[in-house]
Amino acid sequence: MARVIIDDRWLKDSADGTPPSTAAARALASARDPFKAKVPEKWRSSRYGVGKRWRVRWLVIDDEGVRRQKSKMFDLLTDAEEFAAALEDDVRRGRYIDPDGGDKLFSKVAESWEETKIDVKDSTLLRYKRELRVYILPMWGKKMLREITRGDLQRWVKGLAVGNYPAKLPGKRQPKPLAARTIRNIVKVVMAGILDHAVENKWILDNPARAVKVPKAFVKDDDMVFLAIKEVEALANAAASVGRDVDGLLVRFQAAVGTRINEALALQVQDLNLKKGTARIRRTWTRNLDGKMELGTPKNGEARTVAIPDFLIPLLEQQIAGCAKDDYVFRAPRGGAIDDGNWRTRVWTKAIKALGMEDEGVTIHSLRHTYASIAIANGADVKTLQKQLGHATATMTLDTYAALWPDRLDNVAHAVSQAWESHKTKAKDKTEVKKDPKEYEQAA
Repeated sequence: MARVIIDDRWLKDSADGTPPSTAAARALASARDPFKAKVPEKWRSSRYGVGKRWRVRWLVIDDEGVRRQKSKMFDLLTDAEEFAAALEDDVRRGRYIDPDGGDKLFSKVAESWEETKIDVKDSTLLRYKRELRVYILPMWGKKMLREITRGDLQRWVKGLAVGNYPAKLPGKRQPKPLAARTIRNIVKVVMAGILDHAVENKWILDNPARAVKVPKAFVKDDDMVFLAIKEVEALANAAASVGRDVDGLLVRFQAAVGTRINEALALQVQDLNLKKGTARIRRTWTRNLDGKMELGTPKNGEARTVAIPDFLIPLLEQQIAGCAKDDYVFRAPRGGAIDDGNWRTRVWTKAIKALGMEDEGVTIHSLRHTYASIAIANGADVKTLQKQLGHATATMTLDTYAALWPDRLDNVAHAVSQAWESHKTKAKDKTEVKKDPKEYEQAA
């Protein structure tokens, strides 16, 4: 940003280049009515006596990289000089904020933020757009940035938690208390992301949403459903009965491998290495901005290799027999990919109802939770489970399934005690080494 300039809008140099005299400037400063001040006409500008006298101006680079002039008007020179000094200090310290930035409408800032989201999946952007449209804009869309305070945001969060908030919900649905995880996504991801964008563009100094407290998302055992193996088998058989054999295989695969449903449905024959008992998870089905399904990278953006239990190998070999390498492993009746939405309606829901489990909270994702519970019960460590499930971090795995790991504090204490006793025994053996014969002679 260029230097800050203060202009006198009322006085100018004369035609021959002579600047206003000190006497003329003093007369203008002391006069209540500028038109009664003894200022010769040659030094009066076209704006003389109209509006505020002093203008502070400076250059900024806008979002498109174009240099634009900004300005602010003042009645008194002292106020203009104070503003200019503060502005220059902010520039030097990297704290410059557009004085008019706070007047920007939040809805316009949100639009600008959306345009920067070119590094996220379409499905993620769709979720951002929905949370913005349904929960955020009804509350904040018509407010200016400077009107959004930490206190107001905190009260809004409380409203989201108890079901008291403005919302644009479909049909005649009314607002209801939102889950802690949903509130965190709305406030700390979307709302805070938009305000971060405003900070980055120097429209506001800091982001009030970052300091707001949101409900902590606890993952409880009763929030997830874990099935016994016999229940998985019953579901698989029911799915095969209302659908086809491949539907039963899909249920077993989900519960025994732990992939996400759309990762399994994106598997091609070439992704399987049944001799090694592995599958390469390199793609997943996701929805684009038009709401249509398309293939993309897995959730955390990275491909991974997962282990397949031995009992599934012959079933998968039978499923892919005679198939081309680019055929889908789990195929629709006509050979194409299975749409997870259609599969839920056509197979999953019917299988759940056939077993009388419709009120037990069992979802397709419960099969993934079931895999995790079986793996942990049989000795899987955090890092191994993280890789199999495709979590971004081991912390995420722990946060989700920590309660499933058995309490082994007594075992750990016993192992540490044994190590300590072993060390003490070795140390004692070293101190009891027989004395040198010469020492015995001297003692005699």
